[in-house]
Amino acid sequence: MAGRLKPLLAFFLILFAAPCLSEASEKDTYVKYVIDGDTIAIPGGDTVRYLGIDTPERGEPFYREAKYRNRSFVKGKKVTLVFCDKERLDKYGRLLAWVYADGVFVNEALLKEGLARKLLIPPCGTMFADEFKAAEDSARAEGLGIWGGKTGPAVR
Repeated sequence: MAGRLKPLLAFFLILFAAPCLSEASEKDTYVKYVIDGDTIAIPGGDTVRYLGIDTPERGEPFYREAKYRNRSFVKGKKVTLVFCDKERLDKYGRLLAWVYADGVFVNEALLKEGLARKLLIPPCGTMFADEFKAAEDSARAEGLGIWGGKTGPAVR
């Protein structure tokens, strides 16, 4: 699967992120542990915050579901992190990235399942605005997760 992921990822970036393509880079790595629904730790001591989404914080409804679903996507797996080099770190020093695992665009998948809200902060956080809006709108319409309480089979 990993051999097919890179060409697909390159196509996806060319198609949707062409303006920033020359300023994007990627890194294949493993996930040491999942911090929450939109943050992971990787070898070397770095943490990675997912670009374009925001999941519930500790104590908020669906925090655990978002964290565990994120864990099911990435924990212990090889992932591809795609960075927008215009904005590589957030104000807390975390790497900002779009995350791909086993052919799944994890940022978007969490939105589709109602476990995240879109968080479209320029410059890089807006690059998938249309896709993320569509994913969030779909989850809202279905009343999934934070948009109504229904959970999908992978979240229960």
